[in-house]
Amino acid sequence: MKRKIPLKFKLTITSVVILTTMCLIFAVSSIYSANTLVEATKTVPAQLTGDATPVNPAATETVATPSTAALGQFRGTTIWVMACLIVFGSALTYVFAAKTLKPLEQLTDTVNNININNLDEKIPIPGTGDEVDRLTESFNDMTTKLNLAYQVQKNFSANAAHELRTPLALIQTQVDVFQMREDRSLTEYTALLSSISESTDRLSHLVNDLLSFTNEQDVDMTGRVNLRELLEETAFELEESAASKQIQITISGEGTVPGSDSLLQRAFYNLLSNAIRYNVDGGSIMVQISEKRVTVADTGIGIPDEAKPNIFNTFFCVDKSRSRELGGSGLGLAIVKNIVEKHNGYIYVKDNQPQGSVFVVGFDREE
Repeated sequence: MKRKIPLKFKLTITSVVILTTMCLIFAVSSIYSANTLVEATKTVPAQLTGDATPVNPAATETVATPSTAALGQFRGTTIWVMACLIVFGSALTYVFAAKTLKPLEQLTDTVNNININNLDEKIPIPGTGDEVDRLTESFNDMTTKLNLAYQVQKNFSANAAHELRTPLALIQTQVDVFQMREDRSLTEYTALLSSISESTDRLSHLVNDLLSFTNEQDVDMTGRVNLRELLEETAFELEESAASKQIQITISGEGTVPGSDSLLQRAFYNLLSNAIRYNVDGGSIMVQISEKRVTVADTGIGIPDEAKPNIFNTFFCVDKSRSRELGGSGLGLAIVKNIVEKHNGYIYVKDNQPQGSVFVVGFDREE
């Protein structure tokens, strides 16, 4: 395993190398210059004294000068000063690096103590006014987003488990009660099987909705979707369901938007099936298409004002008992909202006149 070296030691080592190199260059340069100066001054002509016979003027002799001793002293002093500079500079670098990196070490220790149970805790900002402050702020923002995502996932999982448990518990209860009876008629067998079939259908529908909601596969969003053709195909798929309640679906207008044909088909399928499911017998659904907007107006039971802000939340139902009776999972409109927002769009609901609801899907949001 590769040994980890603290950053402050790396900075200190780097400083030592740089200081040593600079000092050596300076020392060599200084000593060389001193040597050159001494060599130029220590060889001098011999002096004549008294009445001595003159000698050849070209003859010289080497005499000791003070420069030689000074040169030796200079060399020793230079080496000693360089060594002191290296040691002092290294120590100063280590102390400065340790002080500078202390907030970063504290941040690292705090980060190591964060887990799924304390994502909501904030790391104190050191107040150094440098990159460490910005790093701490960025990390706090990241943990806030992670905590929000975790809470959403946690609530989603709990709601999903509850919704799956309800029909399973109903099936188990019906089977237990049926087994307690001694005389079981064919009619009772038929009724039990019919009830179990309805519960399994609801389970199947819920599982499909869960898969649709959690599906994160990459989808081609570069195509052009003809809204008129897509809605007519969707209405055709729901024709039998609408006919069972004598509901008439009318589609008008034209429009195209960029995006995924399959995702938008799923979104409008959920909208139209909702409009059928919660409509009155003999009602109507009016779909109006413009260039980048689609409105789906029904003549159904409508949505109370207090429920409108939550209508697109996962597992939200205005009337849970009625939703279960009609086969709703509480995920249909949440899926619609996710798909529309994936297309950089928006969706909202308002009242229809004289009754019912109008869902407005827009794709004209500015990017």
